Parts: sequence; C-alpha cells; structure tokens
Amino acid sequence: MKTKLLLSLLILFSVAVYGQNKAVIMFDKTVHDFGKFKEEGGKVSTEFNFTNNGNEKLEIATVKPSCGCITAEWTQTPVAPGGKGFVKVFYDPNRRPGVFEKSVWVSSNALVPEVTLNIKGEVIPKVKTLLDSFPVKNGNILMASNAFYLRNVSNKEVKKDSLLIYNSWNNPVTLAFKDLPTFIKCSANPSTLAPKQRGKIYITYDASKKNAYGIVTDTVSLMTNDFFNPEKKMLVTATIVDDFSKLTDEQKKNAPGITFTTDFIDYGTVKTGDIVKKSFEFTNKGKDTLFIRKVAPYRDDCKVSVEGKTAVAAGESSKIIIEFNTKGLAGEEKRTVLVNTNDPARPFLILIIQGKITP
Repeated sequence: MKTKLLLSLLILFSVAVYGQNKAVIMFDKTVHDFGKFKEEGGKVSTEFNFTNNGNEKLEIATVKPSCGCITAEWTQTPVAPGGKGFVKVFYDPNRRPGVFEKSVWVSSNALVPEVTLNIKGEVIPKVKTLLDSFPVKNGNILMASNAFYLRNVSNKEVKKDSLLIYNSWNNPVTLAFKDLPTFIKCSANPSTLAPKQRGKIYITYDASKKNAYGIVTDTVSLMTNDFFNPEKKMLVTATIVDDFSKLTDEQKKNAPGITFTTDFIDYGTVKTGDIVKKSFEFTNKGKDTLFIRKVAPYRDDCKVSVEGKTAVAAGESSKIIIEFNTKGLAGEEKRTVLVNTNDPARPFLILIIQGKITP
C-alpha cells in the first residue's frame, strides 16, 4: 500500500515539474448556458477566457466546432506566461429550434493539449409567416416548393407526395394539369382555390412505367386562370434504384458487389483548354452479375462513358471514363459523376476528379 502511495506521489511530482516547462491553459469556464432565446434574434455568442499558467508561451493551434451551426474566433498570437486570451463561440439558431448541446475542441501546445468547451440552450422557434410557409411565388400562387423531390424510389414502386399552395389573389384560381407523362398523375384539392385559401397538389409517380435509373427530372404544367403566368411549370425529380426490398438473406449474400480501385483522382495542374481524361477501374467482387445502370455527370462540360462491359460478371472488371473540357476555366476545379448500380450495398457511388487549371 505504501509502495502504491509513493508511486502516485512521484507521478504527481513529475507532472508538476514537467508542467513548469510547458504552457498551461486554464479557462475561466468550460460550459456556457445561453438559456432561452429567440430563433429570429440571430447568432448568439459567448467568450471563454483563459490564462496561461505555465512558463512557456501558449499557442492555440485549432478550434474545431462539433457542427456547422458554430463558428469561432480566438487569440491568434502566442500568449506569454501569465497572459490572457479568449475563444469566442457563435451559435446560429436559424432553422434550429429546440434544446441543443454542442461542443468545441480547442487544441494547443499546452500541457493538456486539448480542452473541450460546451455550449447549450433552448431556441424558441419563430412564428412562421405566410412567406416562411410558402417561399416560392409563382404569379398569384404561393407554393411551399416548385418541385417534388422523390428520393430512393424503387424501379417497381408507385410513390406519392404532396405540397401546399396558397392563393394570394383576390379572385378564385382554377387548378388543372395538362400533357402529363404516362407515369405521372397530378391533382389539386380543391380544384378551385378561393381568395386567401390554402390547398394541396398531389402527385403519383409510377417508376415502373418511367423505365429509368438514377436521378431523373421531368416537368409538369399546372394550368390556372391567373392573369400573371397562367401556365406554371413544376419539376418532378426522382432518384430511382433497383427494388432491393424483397431480397432474401441468401440473395444478398450472392448479390453483385462493386469495388473501385479509387473513387478520387487528382489530375494535377493542366492548362486552360486541355482535355482531362481519367479512368476509374472497378471490379465485381460479388457473386451475381453487376449492372452499371447509369453514369451521369453533374456538369455539362464533363463527358462520361463506360469503357468495356456494363454487365460485369463476378470477378470481372471494367472502366468508367471521365472526360473534362477545361476551356475557359482557371483555378481549382472539381467534377463529380454519379454512378448507379444494382449492388444492394452500393446502389449509388460518386467519382471525383480534381485539379488546378492555369492560363
């Protein structure tokens, strides 16, 4: 027992001696409670002040917030022994109603190199105005959105959705749809909106009739008697994947499995006008045949193709080629391509090429 006590005292003494030759950061507080405050009031902030209780200069290396709702400022210059500094933390409550607890990690050259600061509080939600609920103005019709976003729709699924609309006019507005594709049905309830009345637009999307994969977008026309822009265009975007919902455990074990040698390529430095062409090799490491359903770039100046098979047997390989025209561009440029497959574990993958373009 005496041996253990002596050992503990020696460790404490060593730390104390060692600490004399180091910076020591001591905050006046490590937790701040903002209490209750209003969402519409904007950012709130607090300062965590500290003292360097060591014998060397203290330098803060990084201040890392736990989420994008937090930003921070801090003392950028070295703090002499006995000197003081600060870490100022800002919290943005916009669209974040309710109780919160967040952290900020402060790294420095101090004896204890990382300190955690915590903030908490409760954001009182703002009372929504008409424009908050209906931010899209289309003539005299206000809409919650001018688009339907249907995510993860299986290729055999019938998906339904709806969105709110509002008649800001002093006259009734009639609502109807024209020239709908066979895989989309739309209706409005009520079909005539009285002045200052709310309503809903309903959509039914039959992916089996669309016969496509990946991200696909269509346009529907909402016909009204609104004197300002009577034909109102609305987008319908769907992300269509294979139907994996009925796969048995055995089928999942025997499913295809796509593996790329890399999903990111740095093409280095090129000159404006050069054509960048990069190859992404992949292998089917599963047991069933792998199908590349769709490859789609996010920018028009980028071309994508499959060099080899789009139906890849187990153990076989193929390539996806990304070709990028740098004409008229300069600086850091990145291009992204979305790949859709029948691999139930990875139905969507993203490939990225990035580099620098000089004149």
